[in-house]
Amino acid sequence: MYEKIKKSVSNSIELWKRVWGDSLQSAYLYGSAAREGWSSKTSDINILLLVDSGQYEKWPEAAEVVKRKLKGGFAVPLILSENYVRSSLDVYPMEFLDIKLWHEVLHGNDFFADLTIEPSDLRIQAEREIKGKWVQLRQAALESGSNTTAMRNLLAMTVPTWNSVFQALLVISGDSVPTDRLELIEKGSAVAGVDAEVFKRVYSVRHERNALGRTGAWELLRSTLLQVDLLARYVDGWQS
Repeated sequence: MYEKIKKSVSNSIELWKRVWGDSLQSAYLYGSAAREGWSSKTSDINILLLVDSGQYEKWPEAAEVVKRKLKGGFAVPLILSENYVRSSLDVYPMEFLDIKLWHEVLHGNDFFADLTIEPSDLRIQAEREIKGKWVQLRQAALESGSNTTAMRNLLAMTVPTWNSVFQALLVISGDSVPTDRLELIEKGSAVAGVDAEVFKRVYSVRHERNALGRTGAWELLRSTLLQVDLLARYVDGWQS
């Protein structure tokens, strides 16, 4: 965990303990604050709480904590139950894989440590995410092609998807997942046989706020679509 947020995170968990009492089974830090890449300027602090199923009578008090007591920088906490997670691994395997790989236990036992996520479920979601973004990029290019800022924002918003896809493909192939995002792009691209430089350029558009002219935006969009084609073919050929 980043040193500058330790006290805020600890204080927030004490608040949640008072709200949920014995119903709070465990609490976790996840997202960029639990791995490399967190920034006080651009990143949220993400907290996951696992509570007993139900407990809706406590939600008004929890809502007051979110509204009045959490300091700036915290995202609205993700509040789930252990049963929900177990029964949803086939629906959201990539999301739970990210939490399993990159989290810190703040309270209770580590529920995610022994969680098993099936490679076949990861492959299905990876294919859905890749092909969904492929369609979205093509449609948005037609709608926003004359607007350079819109195209730049469009490319930037795809970065979390590519991060999750590369992470899933590495796990499917039995490879280790690096904490550094650029290393993740390099390693995931090598596994899938795509051009890492294209995805690194897209990453820089989001994280380094690189300026793109209209010609540059169109060229990067075209290159991205070509690489997404290759990604889709790779996943199509992977047998579960």
